Amino acid sequence: MPLPEHLAIVLGEGTYLTMRFGENGDRINLYNMINFFAEVYYDPEINHLHHCRTYQNTGPLEVYTDQIRWPNL
Repeated sequence: MPLPEHLAIVLGEGTYLTMRFGENGDRINLYNMINFFAEVYYDPEINHLHHCRTYQNTGPLEVYTDQIRWPNL
């Protein structure tokens, strides 16, 4: 799926959970999509959404565990 379509679905239908900072200054927003999680990468220096990553389990999302309370999923 092309990135603009992917972003439209995540931003339109996802539930925002939290944000973290990436190594290069990106802001990485985490969304719950019911059956999976999505991370949307935003570069504030150029005001651009440039990447979207998805996960079907919570393992890769351990970097967020101290930032949010996980609902019963």
